[in-house]
Amino acid sequence: MKIDEIINKISIRVFKIKIVRKILHLGFNFLSRILKPNINKVIFGAMNGSWYGDNSRHLFEWILENRPDIEPVWMTNNRQVKRYLTKQNKPVVSIFSLKGIWTISTSRIGFFTDSLRDLFIDPFATHAKIRLVALRHGRSVKRVRFARLGHKISDKEKEERLWEAKLIEYAISTSEFVSDIQEECLRIGREKHVVTGYPRNDSVIVPKSEANQVWNNFIGDLTPRKIILYGPSWRHGRGVTNFFPFEDFNDVKLVEHLRKENILLLLRPHVTELENKNLRGFFSKLEKNSDVIKIASHKVFPDVNTIIPYADALISDYSALYHDFLLLDKPMLFIPYDYEDFALKNGFLYDYYENLPGPAIKSFTELCHSFTEISKDEDKYREKRNLLKNKIHLNIDDNSCQRVSQLIDTLKKSWKYEWN
Repeated sequence: MKIDEIINKISIRVFKIKIVRKILHLGFNFLSRILKPNINKVIFGAMNGSWYGDNSRHLFEWILENRPDIEPVWMTNNRQVKRYLTKQNKPVVSIFSLKGIWTISTSRIGFFTDSLRDLFIDPFATHAKIRLVALRHGRSVKRVRFARLGHKISDKEKEERLWEAKLIEYAISTSEFVSDIQEECLRIGREKHVVTGYPRNDSVIVPKSEANQVWNNFIGDLTPRKIILYGPSWRHGRGVTNFFPFEDFNDVKLVEHLRKENILLLLRPHVTELENKNLRGFFSKLEKNSDVIKIASHKVFPDVNTIIPYADALISDYSALYHDFLLLDKPMLFIPYDYEDFALKNGFLYDYYENLPGPAIKSFTELCHSFTEISKDEDKYREKRNLLKNKIHLNIDDNSCQRVSQLIDTLKKSWKYEWN
């Protein structure tokens, strides 16, 4: 087949996709006009409709418990999520269903974390009357989306993100500083960013009884002096994370040192990384010593923020997790072993090393030394943690869900005349 024929076929496919998207958008616009809207119904979703968690979950559950005047509905394309929520007697609808189409068409407010696929069949299968609030996953130090220095987003993603920006009415953040750097990534308009705090951090400040029960079942009879969580960033497009990336690393010595200091080390890989055979084998070998090393998987803890209240220290790199962990004023260690790669492909939203609220670990010997310091309650970085915390967090209470929920009232008041 000639090159021009290949290009022609590709163009036809793209044209067909655009036509389908246009038809979907016009169809939902039509339905939103002829179906009576329910201004009290609010839809929620996360992680492209495949997961129940993050800020959306925390806000969704808070509204179920505290706002009887609002009718929250969780949107999903995952059967397991639908079964789980149905068993929990929580309102859930499949995105790919007639009820899903009706729910979307009659809703006027939606909360999402990742993309428009959290809530809709397709990013363009929306209607003009809906207003969205971007809850996001949290803002990390690394540049993403439009702010990336290298490895730019594709034209397809750019088109979707710009359409998404038009529908977003608010994007929540944790401080004006975070709003500034978040706008670099999202490009939705600086005026749309509002400081509320993240709903998921309410349970970091005050853990829920359900989280306490899950934690107690997980920890069992273990009574460590300290618990350290190792939660690195997801290396999207870079391969799996290299846990303990040190030339002098020795797994036997690691176990010996943890036992000596009576430390329980929790390993938290990204949900997709456990699909890697080599990493699974490495973790399986380590977890044989389950008195000092355990895998804090997504199956047990779908939301990492339900773990961090119980951790006495954190090991991370560029993850937004360490911004959340600042709220607890506890020690942190950092293993930025591929800093140069991130600096080149992503870049950083602020000076990484200048603001680092803990030591950058460069060897296994340094790691063990830091473990000993944590065990002895030696803390040399409290001042640096507080400096960064004051940049990242305006509020350090457990009222973020309440503040975010007030956006619903603002939207209802502002656009009620449009929905009649």
